[in-house]
Amino acid sequence: FDSIDKTKKIIESFRDKRIRYYKNKKWLGISKSRNLSLKYSKGETILSPEDKINSIYSIKKGFVCSHSINEEGYELTLNIYKPSSFFPIVTALANVDSSYYFKAISNVVLYIAPVDEVIEYLRSDEEVLFDLTKRLSVGLEGFMIRTQFLIRSDARQKIASSLVMMVRRFGLKDGKKVTIQLPQTHADIASLAGVSRETASIELKKLEREKVIERKGKTTIVLNLLKLQRISILYYEDKPLPYTF
Repeated sequence: FDSIDKTKKIIESFRDKRIRYYKNKKWLGISKSRNLSLKYSKGETILSPEDKINSIYSIKKGFVCSHSINEEGYELTLNIYKPSSFFPIVTALANVDSSYYFKAISNVVLYIAPVDEVIEYLRSDEEVLFDLTKRLSVGLEGFMIRTQFLIRSDARQKIASSLVMMVRRFGLKDGKKVTIQLPQTHADIASLAGVSRETASIELKKLEREKVIERKGKTTIVLNLLKLQRISILYYEDKPLPYTF
């Protein structure tokens, strides 16, 4: 979940009390998390499905994605976490095994704390716990909406809705333009949209020709957000699905 002022209390707690950190399969006692940060390079796997969830991670810097891999070896991006987000909070609270990979999609710096200490902290602060519950509820609703976009939309809508989601999460507005502050290759966008890389390339080129977006290297600049939203709209029972993903 994404932290705001209330949930930042968790990070402050991690920093100010003596907790144990987990690195290279060894527990380390550290009194100040700011004195030791876990660093992962872009492309490095942080968690795999076979890993036991003993810890909760908080992102200090960079971006992390969760994804699954199908029988053909294709990745489907499930979520992208930005700084101050926590993972895998749902799996840890549910006390179940994870079925997903968590991978650094940029160079990242993480804080890490044992699950039992995080749960103890949440139990001790009802305000933070309630805020977390609200955010998990919003996230669940958003995941359900995104699932409908992935299942019911065509390739053009999939690409457009994925870009809209990136604008909402990582967009930086400059006049009428919005720059997505997350470098992505065509393959990255394909993984997020649930289409092949070839299909993603075709649809992105179409959007460029229509002057809806502009690509500069791995950066996507949205030139016409209103048109992009119109392209991405998916209707259910004659009503457009909300952008709650």
